[in-house]
Amino acid sequence: MTYQNIDLQFTQLDIERRIGKIYDAAIASNSAVALWRLPGGAQPQAVVDFNDPVQFAPVNFLERRPAFIFAPFVSEPPGAAFQLQADLWFDGERLQVHRPNGSPVRAARSAHFFAMLTTKDQAAARGWYCADAVRNHAATESEFIALVRKAIDFIRTSGIAKVVVSRTVPVPLPPHFDPVRTFLSLCMRYPHAFVSLTAIPNVGTWLGATPEVLLTLDNDGLTTMALAGTQQRPADLPLEQVKWGRKEIVEQEMVADYVRTFFASTGVADVEEHGPQTVAAGSVVHLQTLFRVNLPEAKRLALANRVLDELHPTSAVCGMPKQKALAFILAHEGYDRSFYSGFLGPVHIQNRSSLYVNLRCMRLGVDQAHLYVGAGITTDSDPAAEWRETALKAETMLAVLGAEEKVAD
Repeated sequence: MTYQNIDLQFTQLDIERRIGKIYDAAIASNSAVALWRLPGGAQPQAVVDFNDPVQFAPVNFLERRPAFIFAPFVSEPPGAAFQLQADLWFDGERLQVHRPNGSPVRAARSAHFFAMLTTKDQAAARGWYCADAVRNHAATESEFIALVRKAIDFIRTSGIAKVVVSRTVPVPLPPHFDPVRTFLSLCMRYPHAFVSLTAIPNVGTWLGATPEVLLTLDNDGLTTMALAGTQQRPADLPLEQVKWGRKEIVEQEMVADYVRTFFASTGVADVEEHGPQTVAAGSVVHLQTLFRVNLPEAKRLALANRVLDELHPTSAVCGMPKQKALAFILAHEGYDRSFYSGFLGPVHIQNRSSLYVNLRCMRLGVDQAHLYVGAGITTDSDPAAEWRETALKAETMLAVLGAEEKVAD
């Protein structure tokens, strides 16, 4: 795809105003927009898609189409995702545009977008898209503990190794809530996370700061990750000195072995493995093992397709064996995960693709944020401890909302 650089005096604005003007113009033109900041990255990036509706289809890396991918936990057809085509791409400094053609709606949205982009800053409150009705029961502490006990019983009677259960936490939005400023606050608080703000008409608006890589692609190879085990980050203790219990070590090894089995099934040789090591994610720490393989481009892209088809949803957010764990989740969790524990990120932008599992995230409602948190359950799980683990994970999003979780029993 060929892009044209455009100069709208953006370099004279600070990053908050640049990102804010792109987001506001997208919302005003009823266009889909995604903002993101890569782990360790200096500047946020953005894409805007003028399609109506945004394409929802399985991802195919071999098409080499620049886009931002936003996939649910489960979808129909399997593996399908919203694909925000990069009609406009902001690389952190400059705006680059691929002028849409063919559809009158796309042309009209594009014209409206650029008209809004060149207007003076508005004093009106910043808006966002809200989803249609979502099955969103928020489990109480006693309900979640009962779910964990049911999961443990299922593991023992079925013989499966692990199932991941989750819950949602509704939190009132603070007065004058601003999604762009919250996104930038997440970027500042969590420099080593993938931070995102995704807004799609008739789908909704999500914010997140996730630590978990699904896959990354560069000019040489593919990298994926096994991430599991959670505890509160010990104060004043180097990460390499953090101690882990048996339950967390076994859980992380299950996930890592699942990834090893996947690579063995593909016939790919010379897989590099690094870890497990302790990594920080906000106020908590996890155990992480990285896997990397170097391949020629066509084989690399074909392997990326297999990662999406066979590893998603990952054992870190679903369980193993995957199909039995997924059946338990859909039957007993009691709410719709929607895009929580799906995957998201840019593909074929700057010759890189970076997809992450959608953890530490929230969906924006009219006057509430709905936070999503989960815990991996094994036969060694303590139900009360699993509730506390989800409360720890919620702190990532609660911190930027200036809120604390209120638990009713």
